[in-house]
Amino acid sequence: FSGGGGGRGIHPGELTTLIKGCRDAAGLLKLVEEHGKSFNFIHVGAAWGRLAKMRDAGGTRVAEGEVIKRLELLTGATVQEMGAWGVSNIIHSMATVSESGRMAADDELTGTLLARAEATAAGFNSHDISNVLWALATM
Repeated sequence: FSGGGGGRGIHPGELTTLIKGCRDAAGLLKLVEEHGKSFNFIHVGAAWGRLAKMRDAGGTRVAEGEVIKRLELLTGATVQEMGAWGVSNIIHSMATVSESGRMAADDELTGTLLARAEATAAGFNSHDISNVLWALATM
């Protein structure tokens, strides 16, 4: 992921707040471009979750498509940091975006997430399991 240049020095909590405050895909894209290099798996999950809650492309499908591409790259780059909660949260949010018809499931990335789910299976609670099963049924 070639990221968006800046982003150094932002506090992780502030970055999470900024992600959750994005109102549209264009705003989320700008944030990912500016701070993507600072994203950890929690930020990636927050960004997928925020995108999943946006029922409108925010005026441009181009911005939404670019956000999805970048989030897919960031997901792959942070997958080894994820525990059970991270995997289940991200795959659930990805499935929500997919269910809305705004993206096609990426089989390779889904496989990578499922491999990580298997590696962290001992940490899964019933909610994590439910999220993953729903995502697989949906995607």
